Amino acid sequence: MFSVALGTSSAQNLAGFDPRLTMCGLLIVILLSLTYIWKRRALVVAARVIRSGRIDLLFLVGIGAWINELASASPRLAKIHAVFETTNSHWGLTVLLLLSAVMLSPLFRSLGKPKSTSPQFRFISDEPIDDGAQDSLGLKDQAQTFADAVLESEAHSGLVFGVDGPWGVGKTSFVNLAEQRWEEEKHRVIVCRLEPLRYASEPDLSGRLISEISVAIQREVFVPELRPVASRYSRLIKGKADFSFLGFRLSLEPSQESLDELIQDIDDVLKRIDRRVIIVIDDLDRLDAKATNSVLFATQRTFKLSQATYVLCYDTEVLASRGEDGARSRVFLEKFVAVKMSLFVDSCSIQNYLRKGWQLSAPQLGAMSSHRRLYLSALLEEFAATLNDDLGARYQPFAGDLRKAKRFVNAVQMIQQNGTSDLDRTDFNKRDLINLTLLHLHYPGLFRRIYAEETEGRSGIFSLRTEEKKFMNAADFLPLLEKQESGAAFLLAQLFDANILDLGSRDSVTSEDRTSRACFNKKPFRNLERYLTHIVRFVTPEPQDTFVLYKTAVDEVLGGAKVADVLNRPDFLSERWEHAHEQFWLLLVEKSYGFKRAITAQDAIDTLVDVLPKYSALRADDRGLRQQSIYSLLLLLDRVGWGRQVEASERSAPNTPENLLEIAWRIFGEKAYQGKGLIERMASDDRGVLGWNDLMLFRLYCSHDRGGQLFNLYSALSAHQDIEAPTTGVVSELTKMQMRYLSQRIFARFKQTYIDSRRNFFAEARQASVDALLGSASAQNKSGANDDLDAQNAGSLDQRADAARAGVTSFVIYQLSNLKPPTGSGVGCGHYDEEGANDSGGIARLMNEYVFGTCFNPEDDPRNVVHFLDHCLLHLSRSFQGNWIATKTDLAGGLDPLELGRYWGQHEQIIRQQSEELGDRRIVTHNYIALYRDDLPGVFAVLDELAKAPEGL
Repeated sequence: MFSVALGTSSAQNLAGFDPRLTMCGLLIVILLSLTYIWKRRALVVAARVIRSGRIDLLFLVGIGAWINELASASPRLAKIHAVFETTNSHWGLTVLLLLSAVMLSPLFRSLGKPKSTSPQFRFISDEPIDDGAQDSLGLKDQAQTFADAVLESEAHSGLVFGVDGPWGVGKTSFVNLAEQRWEEEKHRVIVCRLEPLRYASEPDLSGRLISEISVAIQREVFVPELRPVASRYSRLIKGKADFSFLGFRLSLEPSQESLDELIQDIDDVLKRIDRRVIIVIDDLDRLDAKATNSVLFATQRTFKLSQATYVLCYDTEVLASRGEDGARSRVFLEKFVAVKMSLFVDSCSIQNYLRKGWQLSAPQLGAMSSHRRLYLSALLEEFAATLNDDLGARYQPFAGDLRKAKRFVNAVQMIQQNGTSDLDRTDFNKRDLINLTLLHLHYPGLFRRIYAEETEGRSGIFSLRTEEKKFMNAADFLPLLEKQESGAAFLLAQLFDANILDLGSRDSVTSEDRTSRACFNKKPFRNLERYLTHIVRFVTPEPQDTFVLYKTAVDEVLGGAKVADVLNRPDFLSERWEHAHEQFWLLLVEKSYGFKRAITAQDAIDTLVDVLPKYSALRADDRGLRQQSIYSLLLLLDRVGWGRQVEASERSAPNTPENLLEIAWRIFGEKAYQGKGLIERMASDDRGVLGWNDLMLFRLYCSHDRGGQLFNLYSALSAHQDIEAPTTGVVSELTKMQMRYLSQRIFARFKQTYIDSRRNFFAEARQASVDALLGSASAQNKSGANDDLDAQNAGSLDQRADAARAGVTSFVIYQLSNLKPPTGSGVGCGHYDEEGANDSGGIARLMNEYVFGTCFNPEDDPRNVVHFLDHCLLHLSRSFQGNWIATKTDLAGGLDPLELGRYWGQHEQIIRQQSEELGDRRIVTHNYIALYRDDLPGVFAVLDELAKAPEGL
């Protein structure tokens, strides 16, 4: 009534304002009030009060309004009314603004909440589901049936339903789904959820239970009398209270009410509002044994609530495993659980979750990149298949419930956080990756031991080793396996036990297994270390380090793709492109027997010859990629370079000389290969001295006496000279005949290119550019990262280039000039005559004339002396003391020692004179570095001996 008086005073003050402004202000205040009412859920509370049907309270409100009206008309309050009516008119506006500010404050706070940002990674939480759309285990129908059973059961004292199941089976989710059904019957039941784990430390659980029931009822129905009931119970359990007042000590005794009487009051309230209470006590098995018994005792004390039905969630086996107290809990449960529902998770449900349910259970994963989704899907699909095979039951300890499945999904997400594009682009065996991830999750101590023993280049007791061409475990592996618990032992056996893996012999294991299985961890297949670093450090191997990159590329070639197109893809043009090309050619040659079309063989051979100049001729390991590619070319010729009309399916038949002749035609450029012979292409002018190095290496590999396996090629070289030539017999005689025409053709081209035109091969080799030696790998190899020279030679790129030039010069001249017969190291080109079959060393004589008369002749060019001295220093021999010295047997380097002695006797003076001027010059080889000042005196001494006593040679 006083607010009316204050409002009347304020209204008089507002009379002078524009009515439109006044109306706008009123609308704003009304809108603000309505918003505040909606935000504070006042309508929900009002609806609850209305649903309570408390006509008695409505009657009291009416009486209160009548009393207020009577009081406002009382003469005794007229003076107070007058005070408010005559007060400052701004007081009313001030109070209105104050109330508006109070309502605006929470609204502004809600508007100021920070917006949630979308995280890069979305992990699946272990929260129970509360929506049937997220049901991945098929619990919805079962929960519906259970909820209906609870609803339709006759309410009587102490009716208890039990939901029994192991941890992770989804008991809470099951109850949440059942609660959805109970919510549909809100006019009949009230659900009270009690989580005893939160209140286990409280001294009186019965009081907490009654308090929770009271709060749950008041959330649904307006029943103000429940609050005094709970307060009365609180006073009951506190007992007598002592306090002092004005020096007097007073004691208050609680009423003589009993607990049963209070429970009866609550039960009367429930009967009056005609509602039943479903009391759900979850996670009972997470309490210790004593706390569990306390909760069960507190629950039993409330059994007199005839309008209550109880639902207990627990795992009986967990309760029973807690000794004597656990056994007492089990007996206690059996005593008053009237109806028990047991939950199980079928393996097929877990499989369905791993295949697609994980996406439904976490819709936010829809923002995941397609690459990560592919990674997850591939691994989870393999895990699901694992659970469905014969060993599926052994994986139950690791994926027997949804919680463990979710942990695995999150672990895989964590592993691939660096953006692994696709498991199919790695060599990882999915089953091995799954087993190692499970070890990491469930047995971290054992996983740490594997990591310590098998990383940083180490190979411990877990990786396999070979003995007598069989794969064996380390001696300490089986004893370690026996000490592990069953789950850990099973995973270890699946990963590393040689008997379980059954890989066969060392020679029979496939390339896919050798590059993918985790049991291999010795160079060059450090597979296990890659798995471990992938799991621990989230490192994914580069594509160029994976076998699958090359397998996919080769499969495409076998399917008809052009080799050049494959090699021009980004993965083969990266910084490590030479390594990628090397692995590609190795695998292509290995799979060449699978070529189904002659055009595929032609494309592979042509492309390999074309790309040779792009590869480095510098030494890496024992040979550069350019040198390795020569043998790959020969393997292609031997396997698929013949029988244009013979398909791959027919090549298993015995080879005939007629079919094999095509190999020789390819080499010599005859028949269909006119103008495209390999000799002509490899030694073309644009390839310079490096092309001749390629060709001489090609010729050397063709020599049968070296013990190669190029039998088709050997037979083709024989058949080309004589179709009736024998293909079996003494290897040295076969080699001598096979290599004759090849040597003559190669020398004929060298004679045409260098001898007839008097071009100095030594000078051209010395001028070979670094870029030509490096090929297209210039940018990366100039860094020296792949330098594998001997310690004394290791260093700059110039040293490696000098060694490569020296190697080209000595190798080409030696192969062309030496007279060696086929005795195991390859027949020398100089063994043959320029034409005919007499084999009297005619080529060697011509080469000696060319080298001494053109390349070393100081009368033509004084700089030729340097070529001679360099040649001598390139052919030092290693002594027993480890020094490199000049000897009469090796100094000539394939040339005729007699001619060497004669040359020295003729030009000794000018040679000695120039050598003194070049005292600081050095010669770099792949094995040693020779200095003019230090090593030429020994060379000169040997030359003096050769010049003085040639008959002693």
